[in-house]
Amino acid sequence: MQLTLTDFDIPANGRTLATDAIQTAIDQIAAAGGGTLTITQGTFLTGMIHLRDHVELHLCRGAVLKASPNLDDHLPPVDSAGNGDHWHKTQKSFHLIVAQGCRDIAITGPGSLDGNGTAWYDPVEPGAAWPLARDKDWKRMGALVLISECQNVLLRDVQLGNVCNWTLHLHESDHVRVRDILILNPAHAPNSDGIDITGCRNVSVSGCHIDTGDDAICLKTLPTGRSCEDIAVTHCVLRTHCVALKLGAGESFQDMRNVVFANCTVRGSHRAIGIYSLEGAVIENVVAANITFDTCAPLMFTRPIHIDLRRKSEESKLGAIRNICISGLMGESNGRSLLTAEPGAVLEDMLIKDMFLRIPCFDDPAPCGREHGGGQFSSRTPEARVERAAFVIENARNLVMDNIRIQWPQNTEIPEKWTFPTKLANGTHRQFTPEDWTLSPQPPVHAISAHNVHGGHIQSEGLAGWQGGDILHLVDCNWAEKG
Repeated sequence: MQLTLTDFDIPANGRTLATDAIQTAIDQIAAAGGGTLTITQGTFLTGMIHLRDHVELHLCRGAVLKASPNLDDHLPPVDSAGNGDHWHKTQKSFHLIVAQGCRDIAITGPGSLDGNGTAWYDPVEPGAAWPLARDKDWKRMGALVLISECQNVLLRDVQLGNVCNWTLHLHESDHVRVRDILILNPAHAPNSDGIDITGCRNVSVSGCHIDTGDDAICLKTLPTGRSCEDIAVTHCVLRTHCVALKLGAGESFQDMRNVVFANCTVRGSHRAIGIYSLEGAVIENVVAANITFDTCAPLMFTRPIHIDLRRKSEESKLGAIRNICISGLMGESNGRSLLTAEPGAVLEDMLIKDMFLRIPCFDDPAPCGREHGGGQFSSRTPEARVERAAFVIENARNLVMDNIRIQWPQNTEIPEKWTFPTKLANGTHRQFTPEDWTLSPQPPVHAISAHNVHGGHIQSEGLAGWQGGDILHLVDCNWAEKG
């Protein structure tokens, strides 16, 4: 069955509420066995829309579905699917588009979905680093699009953005394809993740362009949820003030395995690749390959690579991170790569190879690294937070590093594009100034600093420290060196 929203005589003026007409059309198509609802050019204001089995929602070029700023237009709420979707102290949420337990559904473009984000969060207050979302008393939308417990899902060509929370949340769904979508969010929008994949299996994301303030593409697992397995992310262009390609962190309760990040471009990111087991997850069989990046952003403690195994709290379980291959990375950073496990734990069976890192200037971690940096900053390995080295490694077994090239600053002058009057750090509203990350004269910086690394080898040919730093600064290591 084929229907067009104009069949329902709804003006595309961005003021007349179109919720009932859109939902009626979708329900009619589903009742007929499936088909397509076409949204024609114009802006349609709507509350929460529910997709149904065998229905495609197609937005023509110039078509916009815009979230109503009125909470009542989105009720009744739906059961929350996880962290990015719940209201303050509730287990309910609302969204622009939601699909729960559906089969054979699609959202296609080239039109757009607009979260009307500024209706749901306050402007940044003077002197504050981040905007504060109005999530108390059910006043903030969850993910713009929630796909939960669905089978055979396609998102293609559509534009999503202007959110106040996560943008696209894929939750415990199977056989999902995300192709050539565009996500554009303000850099200051709170919790504005691009694509979050929680407990899904058999998911492919390709050809997407994401420009957002929080994590760009992130895999997570929830306390009572499923593992996340068989995920491929390829040929994407990403810009974010947080992590571009990420597994885990606070939501790392179930396992994550068989994941590929490949052939992506990352710009202006706080961290290009982040892998975190903080709540007991086993993260294994992960490949990150052929990624260009830079960490040029007004942010403290940037990291090309950050891998961290620890317990978030004393009540947390200790998980594992193993069988990780990172290869073919090329980019610029003023920060350090950190590979850390808390005392008593080890990162296992890791390969980092064929990486070229240009360091145009080096942010010294020592002045502020112990006290600041947020919950994703190796908090159980405090010495690693301040160690001066391009690569800082603590507690690893069977680590191989081959063909790593580092180009240090050519002089003490900081290039203009890397010069910032102030910087922010995750987890604090403090505004940092240059004296917080620059020491003069610059102290020695090692190429690689490692503590308690056993097994594997490091190929040191072509490496050099900076300002008198060592090529290899090793403590309690049994790590073979190949010159």
